[in-house]
Amino acid sequence: MNELVKGSIDLIRQLNYGLVYASLEEHRELSRTDLSRLTGLSPASITKITRELLDNELVVPCGESSVGRGRRQTLLRINERRYQFLSMRLGRGYVDMALFDLSGQSLARHRHQFSPDERLQLLDSLVTAIRRFLPSKGVRLACIALCLPGQVERHSGMVRHFPYYDLRNWPLGPTLEEHFAVPVLVSGDVRTWIQAEREWGAAKDCADAVLVFVHNDIGVGMVVNGQLIESESAMLGDLSHLQLEPYGQRCYCGGFGCACTLVTNQALEAQYRELQSRMPQSDLPEQLTIRELCELALEGNPLCVQLLQQAAGRLARVLANLICLLNPGKLLLGGELTRADRLLFPMLHQSLASQLPSDYLNRLQIESTRFYEDPTKPTSVQVHKALRDGSLLLGLLRGHDEEPRG
Repeated sequence: MNELVKGSIDLIRQLNYGLVYASLEEHRELSRTDLSRLTGLSPASITKITRELLDNELVVPCGESSVGRGRRQTLLRINERRYQFLSMRLGRGYVDMALFDLSGQSLARHRHQFSPDERLQLLDSLVTAIRRFLPSKGVRLACIALCLPGQVERHSGMVRHFPYYDLRNWPLGPTLEEHFAVPVLVSGDVRTWIQAEREWGAAKDCADAVLVFVHNDIGVGMVVNGQLIESESAMLGDLSHLQLEPYGQRCYCGGFGCACTLVTNQALEAQYRELQSRMPQSDLPEQLTIRELCELALEGNPLCVQLLQQAAGRLARVLANLICLLNPGKLLLGGELTRADRLLFPMLHQSLASQLPSDYLNRLQIESTRFYEDPTKPTSVQVHKALRDGSLLLGLLRGHDEEPRG
C-alpha cells in the first residue's frame, strides 16, 4: 500500500510539473498568478514548482505584468536555450540527425550514409555517427529521440523487427542510453508521424485521422476522437501481413501473398525488374528506385504507370478495411510512393469507390503527409510530449546533464 501511495504521489508531481511547463509553452509568458489560474494548482504549489524550474534555469524571468492596479508580477518564460535534444530517423542505409533547442528550432543537421561495412555493425556505427555529429562543446543534451520503420516496444526502446536490415530484438534504446547517459525515446515512425500531423500538420483540426506509411512494410497510425491509439505491443498498426493473394509470393513471416510482398518499396522495385526483363528492346534501365519509378510514371512512362495502377489497386484493398473500421475524416499517406500522388490519389479514389459505400468516401480526404521531406521533425514530437507530461522534465530537474556534453 505504501508503494502504491508513493507511486501515486510521484505521478501527481510529474503531471503537475508537466502542466506548468505545457502552460508556459502554450502562452509563452505567464505570471505565477496566471499559472495558478490556468492549471488549477494552488499558489503554494506554483511557487514551489517555478522556484525549482528557475533554479535549474529551465524557466527565466522576462519582465513584469502591467495589468490592473495591484502589485506588479514577474513574468516567466521557458529558457529554450538551456538544453538541446537530438532527433533522428534511421532509414534505408542512412540516418538523418538534427540538433534542436527546446523551442523546436533546428541548430544543426546532417545525413550520414552507412557504408556496407558499417551496416554489418549498425549499432556501433550509429553510436560513432552520433558522436561525430554532436558539437564537442556547449551542448547540454536533454535526450535522444529516434524513429525507424519497424516494430518498437514503446517503453523499453527494444526494436522487435527492423525489416530493411532484418534485425530482431535489437537493443537500440538501452544501448544508446548506456553510451550517452541521457533518456532515449525510440518509436516506430508511423506512431511519431501521426502525432506530428495531429500536433502541427494535416490532422491538426481533424478528430479522426489515419496515417498509412508505405515503406519496406505498411504501418498505420490512428487518431480516434482526438486520441492517439497506442499499445504496449510493437505489433499494433502493422498491416504488412494482411493477406492480399492467398497463392501469392511466400513472405518471410511464413504466409503467402502478404501486403508487404506486393505493395512496399522493395516489392515494387522487384516487380519493375521482372517486367523490364521481359522487354529486351526497352530503353529503360534494368533497375529503378521507387523514387525514379514515380518520376517516370509522372512523365507518362507506360510501364511505370501500369505498376502504379496495380499498386493503387492493391493498396486500396488494404485501405478499404481501415476505412470501414474507423471511418476517418482524413487519410494521410506517407512514403516514396506519394511522390506520384498526382496520379496515385485519383487511382486510389477510383478503386475505393468500387469497394466502399459512398457515405464513407463523401467525408474522406486523402492527402500526403506534410513531414516526409523533414523526417527529424516528426521525431521531435516525442520530446515535446515527454516535457509536457513531466516525465522528461523531472529527469532534467534531478540534475541530469548539468555539465555540457561533448
